[in-house]
Amino acid sequence: MSETRSQMLVKCGMDPILNTLGSTWTALGFMFAYWWLWAPIILIFVYAEALKEYNKKVYKAGLKWITYELKIPIDAHKSLKAMEQIFAGFHVVGQSSPAKNLWEKYKKWRDAFFKGKVPDWLALEMVGSGGEIHFYIRAIEKYKSLVEAQVYAQYPESELTPVADYMSRFPAALSYGEVNVNALELVFIKEDIFPIKTYPEFEEEGAGKDDVRRIDPLAPIAETLGALGLSEFFGIQILARSTGDAWVKKGQPAVDKLMGREEKKKTNFADSVFAGIEGGARSVAGAIYEPAEPKDKKEEKKKEDKPFNQLNPGIQEIVKTIEKGTAKLAFEAGIRMVYIAPLDKYDDGRMRSVAGAFKQFATQALNGFKPGISTDITKGFNKAVRALKNKKKIYKRYRERAFPDKPLVLNTEELTTIFHVPDVGVKTPSLPRIETKKGEAPAGIPTV
Repeated sequence: MSETRSQMLVKCGMDPILNTLGSTWTALGFMFAYWWLWAPIILIFVYAEALKEYNKKVYKAGLKWITYELKIPIDAHKSLKAMEQIFAGFHVVGQSSPAKNLWEKYKKWRDAFFKGKVPDWLALEMVGSGGEIHFYIRAIEKYKSLVEAQVYAQYPESELTPVADYMSRFPAALSYGEVNVNALELVFIKEDIFPIKTYPEFEEEGAGKDDVRRIDPLAPIAETLGALGLSEFFGIQILARSTGDAWVKKGQPAVDKLMGREEKKKTNFADSVFAGIEGGARSVAGAIYEPAEPKDKKEEKKKEDKPFNQLNPGIQEIVKTIEKGTAKLAFEAGIRMVYIAPLDKYDDGRMRSVAGAFKQFATQALNGFKPGISTDITKGFNKAVRALKNKKKIYKRYRERAFPDKPLVLNTEELTTIFHVPDVGVKTPSLPRIETKKGEAPAGIPTV
């Protein structure tokens, strides 16, 4: 009996599905039959990755750190260029020369895999608690001389005092039945190559050579930190390590797109091989089945790039700002904030105030900050569970000064803008100041 049209359609529609299922079962059968061949290989890779992570933890645990509290004189009238020079000197932290040959590449791999070595980094921290504000620089002990030399070179009368780690007052794991935590990590809105608003845009030249009228961007942050009660704690942590120019090359496509340039397609080795095979096959097929194309056929013209002076004035200004920023030394960085307070003293507005102050570094045309990981979760399921998980994660990272897996990039000017000790123009009384200057003993005093 002949099949009806509908039965034939159903059969035709089911055949591809059945064929796919049959191929899948065949592949699974092959995998199960030869598990003894591929399973050990996968286990070796899993073990190697676990060993690498373990060695990394051991290496980090063995690092010896020193924490400095920074205070500058109350009448230190200096441009923030002095602070930028300090960060330029810090650029050696985490710096490594590129491997020149296979032996050097092997040594780097060996140190990373078997010894767990990672690039060095330092922490710049602003802390408020009990109506007091403190500025800290935390570095590995081998950079002790570097930190002291750079700070005293720019601020000779400042105080750089070694202190105990202030986070030792908190336990490794907080009791969330007694305290509440609000925390977040900041990321960029756009690509790293787009800069934020920096301190020169907050400054105006005064009458004298060193007279600088500054709208200090840290003033609102200082006000919030200085208003905290005795049982409240707010910490702003900036982690930094030097980087080369790879981030500039990575961000170049974004600049090309801004300028209307044709995007260059990236090809890997596999793409090149397949393209060659495909091109060869087409050449052979064309020679046999198709007539040769006339030699005088014109090729398609590529889209011509506009000269810089013909670009929109706004785009020209953006490109100039980008070029100025990429010319400076840069750091891979991470920014995180943690607010801790007892349940009866907790004020949700503290985090909004500080996070809101970071909005002043943003411009519509360039870059700005936005929350990455946050404890303020408003969408999705299990919001309370996910918020608690993020609280524990960010608090642990803050306490351990853990460098972020996906850092953003800040040049020395940007880093100075978000971390510096506000000068005398900021009237917050809780800022760390030195009331008197240190001086050398008069000449001629006899010594014993």
